[in-house]
Amino acid sequence: MAEAPRSNHLGFLVKALLVLATVALGVGLASFPVSTWFEQRSELRDSQAQRQALVEQIDSIEAQIAQRVGPDGVAKAAKCVGLYVEPGSEVYSVPGVQGCVTVP
Repeated sequence: MAEAPRSNHLGFLVKALLVLATVALGVGLASFPVSTWFEQRSELRDSQAQRQALVEQIDSIEAQIAQRVGPDGVAKAAKCVGLYVEPGSEVYSVPGVQGCVTVP
């Protein structure tokens, strides 16, 4: 009769260890995909921030191109670089200075 309670404790202990081992294995296997997911989300946020910075830079460059390609931009470039003038305009050339000089 004394052996019966001990075998019950041993059986309970084995079952508890199996449950704990199963839970530990499940947590271990689940932690890898979760950590990978967090890393991917971090990379995605970094990529989106980089993309936004590039989009802003492209918009700035496109605005500069539009300003230079427009009728006023072409006329200004012709006056500054090529020294083409319209009748009645005065253009001054300063030695050592290239391009347009604007008055502050």
